[in-house]
Amino acid sequence: MMDPYAIWRQQVDDKLIAIRPEISPASQPGAAVLRSRLHTPDVLILGSSRVRRGFNEAFASHLYGGKVQVAGIDALPLSSAKELIFTISQQTHIKRFYLEINFLTSNACNAKNDNMTRYTLASPLQYFSPKDTLLQSYTTLKINLLPRRSFDAYFDAQGRYHDDPSKGATRAGRMETYESRYNRMFQVMTSPCERNVENAADIKDLSDIFRLAQARQTEVILLALPVSPRWQIRMQEGGLSPQAAKWKKDMTSVASQFHVTVLDYEQPGDLISLAENSNDAMPTFWDETHFSNRLGDHILNNMRDTGHFSSISPIQ
Repeated sequence: MMDPYAIWRQQVDDKLIAIRPEISPASQPGAAVLRSRLHTPDVLILGSSRVRRGFNEAFASHLYGGKVQVAGIDALPLSSAKELIFTISQQTHIKRFYLEINFLTSNACNAKNDNMTRYTLASPLQYFSPKDTLLQSYTTLKINLLPRRSFDAYFDAQGRYHDDPSKGATRAGRMETYESRYNRMFQVMTSPCERNVENAADIKDLSDIFRLAQARQTEVILLALPVSPRWQIRMQEGGLSPQAAKWKKDMTSVASQFHVTVLDYEQPGDLISLAENSNDAMPTFWDETHFSNRLGDHILNNMRDTGHFSSISPIQ
């Protein structure tokens, strides 16, 4: 029996395939909503693929002493994050809500996943394509039967993400190919960004999220998550650093008005040093924008320690 979306897994662990690939973008929103209804979380960590690849859900649940759901949707803009949290909150009470904020998925850059831009998740089952489910199950079966080194994106039995080490220049020395790939990726991600943009749309989305959280008595914490030093240099060379800094300042200002905590790990020198000095064989970053569990574990510890309380009792 296979559960490629990890929806039922927590109920019958011993009967399900443990290794699974990344959930395809089309199914990520539906999977997030359905999992929240089947396994009501005390804590929800919502963000982009960096959340999904960098944070281990089982480790986070252990730290908080309650059920933590990690939901990472590719290139998640605030407008779609608002839709998701509104939908999840309809039938689920979340005690603490961590939300990743990221300039490159802001209204300023319009970096929106086409599958996420306008949807209503009243019935999350509508967002599971039979074809997509079949392909995910087939890939899951292959990963379990064949050597995993032939696959570049999967989660192991402990829920930790793994990537193909041959794709990273820092691990394989393919600097020319790596640099060309990320130059193209950076151009695609930043080309829609306007140099002088009004941040009113993001401010409204964030304010709506805060008002909903207050009405539901949910504590909200904003997260700015780390990227590699090389990606920071790309932002500077592309002339986007001032615009990104202003955007973050505007979002922080809105958070301050609602008395919401902002945890900024975008350039976490101390945490990166801790991760680099650890004995874990996993790299600190999978690539320029995605950090690994090696760094994610340190961030999760810090997130818990900087909260108003260190553990969350399960809902009775």
